Amino acid sequence: MNILSDSDNKEISSFLKDVLNDYYDKTITQNLSINFNKEGVELINNNYKKPVSIMIDFFDKRMNNKIKQRLSGKKDIFHKLFPKKNSTLLDCTAGYGRDGYILRSMGFNITMIENSPVMSLLLNNALKKIKLSNFIMYHGNAYDFLRHTEKIYEYIYIDFMFNKSKNSSLSSKNDETLKLISFQDLNKNNLINLAIKKSVSRVVVKEPKHSLSKMMMPEYMIKTKLLNYYIYKGAYGKT
Repeated sequence: MNILSDSDNKEISSFLKDVLNDYYDKTITQNLSINFNKEGVELINNNYKKPVSIMIDFFDKRMNNKIKQRLSGKKDIFHKLFPKKNSTLLDCTAGYGRDGYILRSMGFNITMIENSPVMSLLLNNALKKIKLSNFIMYHGNAYDFLRHTEKIYEYIYIDFMFNKSKNSSLSSKNDETLKLISFQDLNKNNLINLAIKKSVSRVVVKEPKHSLSKMMMPEYMIKTKLLNYYIYKGAYGKT
């Protein structure tokens, strides 16, 4: 992985180059670059004819307008999945922070977990700029976090890296880049079982309609045109 920087970020870029190249398989990340500049932290994927530039920006007007339109009228799927507003929600698979940010916009107190050090860099840079007390992120493994934390959450949300069928449509280039730098949860059911114990209301697992994942049977499912949401009742405080 290549690390680029302006003169103000040379020290941190040199340190991260050694850390990240030890962390990742070089054959996977050889065409990826991280650029530290005055604007923030940028990930560049050179695997495409036209390189893909990725920078997380929660101030983006276009994105925020889309969120406002999406949440107007109370018909969005998140209103059905997470009915108790102004409560705590743990997002075990932060990714680009998109779902977490939408849920924060709905009034939830959001904690995100992200296992990829590269994604954590991008997210941390964006979060430092926006400075919201009810929107935080920790870098690490979600299972380990849940095993050691004493906190209990009203809702826990999990969006595993998609195992799509061969007939499914291709992901966006941003999502394909995310797959390159993320680490799959090898035992999804272990995480779901632990999340159930740490949740008061429910655990929600997002999967594509034609997912190849083999997960434990949910209490029920909420379906959309392209997605299935597996619903597991939270067990905390229940006898």
